[in-house]
Amino acid sequence: MVKKLEPGSYFGTTERRCDLGGLILSENVFPPGLVIPRHEHTNAFLGFILEGWGTSSSERRSWICGPSTLMLFPACLAHANSWDTGGRILHVEFTRHWLRRIQGPTTFLERPAEFQGRPLVWLAHRLLEEYRNQDAASPLAVEGLALELLAACARAPTGIANAQAPRWLKRVEELLRDCFSDNLSLGEIALTVGISADHLARSFRRSLGCTVGEYVRRLRVEFACQRLAASELPLVQIALEAGFTDQSHFTKTFKRQIGATPAIYRNLHRRRMSRTKE
Repeated sequence: MVKKLEPGSYFGTTERRCDLGGLILSENVFPPGLVIPRHEHTNAFLGFILEGWGTSSSERRSWICGPSTLMLFPACLAHANSWDTGGRILHVEFTRHWLRRIQGPTTFLERPAEFQGRPLVWLAHRLLEEYRNQDAASPLAVEGLALELLAACARAPTGIANAQAPRWLKRVEELLRDCFSDNLSLGEIALTVGISADHLARSFRRSLGCTVGEYVRRLRVEFACQRLAASELPLVQIALEAGFTDQSHFTKTFKRQIGATPAIYRNLHRRRMSRTKE
């Protein structure tokens, strides 16, 4: 029997949680190696991945979840998760009562989806900022940003894969995570698992909903986010360490994925940390 979780309940550890009249936000941490059995949630929710990499599966679908990815899970969708590296997620859950209040079309919440890039990621970062640093006006700001997120999700193309991942895919993922800053060719990657480059390209996209190049760019941006938050290194040095050809290429790719330039991202992180200490 599939376990059904109550509103606002998730596996892992909940660090903070709030309920704004049926709009439930919680930040959850998942330890490395955690395998979550098939389960379902009472309400539809968005999961904004802040840290770590994991895998989600539902029916015959399997997809990879990484930083700055926004996942949509419908209510009562049976699915399983695993966290190889551990993870941190901001969950934004919509109760039926809250959805009835907005009086808008919500049929897009009935199917799983994956979203990346602006404006969705930038909206999710703004929502995270309001959620972590609340003041008297934050409930209004959070609800407004949640509505903007829903509207953007309704308009955006989805990226959920529709095929069971092949067995060799995990080895390819591990290779890419270890060597994301290197300029590996499709042929070199395919050789490590004994398949052709064209088969790798087709199967990778069909299983994960993105190309190998897009996947590598996401890894590089994740690495850059960590460096920007934890160091004072010049942007050009971070760009080269991440595998970008130069700072200009780094800035364009980062802004396209995150919705802000590396410099703005670093400043926002500093402000957030300063407020937390205060």
